[in-house]
Amino acid sequence: MSDNEKYCPKHETCPLFQGEMLASKKAQKIYMRLYCTAGEKGRNRCRRFQLVQKGYTPAEDIMPNDDRSVEAIIRDL
Repeated sequence: MSDNEKYCPKHETCPLFQGEMLASKKAQKIYMRLYCTAGEKGRNRCRRFQLVQKGYTPAEDIMPNDDRSVEAIIRDL
């Protein structure tokens, strides 16, 4: 699998991938491994990516593993 296939198509603008959301580099690397660089399976689990797919810009504090449904997050916008 090439990097283009592994990486989320939004990685260049995602604050998590860019290191802007977490103080811990270790935590960032874990999230990136689970979501940002885990191919289609990883990005399809990511709440941020799910919101983008529905046409919304995720708030800066939405984490990939947010326990709310996408619909609940949208209602809270």
